[in-house]
Amino acid sequence: MTIRAGAACALLLTLACGYPGFARAGEAADLHAAWRGCLQRSFAAQAAQTSRADAVEASLRACRTREAAYLAALSTSPLLDDEDVARARPALIQKAKGWLLAGAARPL
Repeated sequence: MTIRAGAACALLLTLACGYPGFARAGEAADLHAAWRGCLQRSFAAQAAQTSRADAVEASLRACRTREAAYLAALSTSPLLDDEDVARARPALIQKAKGWLLAGAARPL
């Protein structure tokens, strides 16, 4: 991951936590929570039927619409544009994979 992608990913996560001063931060936080919930539910169902690694991939595919809505909300920030969000997405997906494999015990 490049420094710029890492910085954009950190900014995405900050905005997702509802950083004060951003008009749409609350919406992004709600969409992030919906995406995270979808991942958790899907992973729990998939992990009962297949390997954990396959369950992660299936969960990411199943929750792609919620992920897209979350990223679209983030791209409306005055500090980010579509390119920033696109560059940060791979790091965000890697973080989500690690989060699911770790049992979703820590914040995503």
